[in-house]
Amino acid sequence: MANKWDERKKAQEDEYFVKKEKDLIEKLKAKQELETKQSVKATCHMRCPKCGEPLKERSFQKILIDQCTGCGGIWLDAGELEAVAGREEGGWLGKLWQRGEK
Repeated sequence: MANKWDERKKAQEDEYFVKKEKDLIEKLKAKQELETKQSVKATCHMRCPKCGEPLKERSFQKILIDQCTGCGGIWLDAGELEAVAGREEGGWLGKLWQRGEK
């Protein structure tokens, strides 16, 4: 009789710990998914197309452009090249841009 009692107690203990481990794994997965979503939201739109490193916004002639923290590349959003060229009318970029418009 004591043997059956021990077996039943052992089975209940095993079931308890399996449930505890399962709950813990679910909590860890949920935490990891949340952290992944938060990190993707913070950086997904700001990655260098060339090397994948984060881009950092910086001001160039009062225009916000994106510079890669890895390779140093400069990335311009729509309209930013025109804005930079427009402010550089006397410079090489402005002259090049004006020549392309003719």
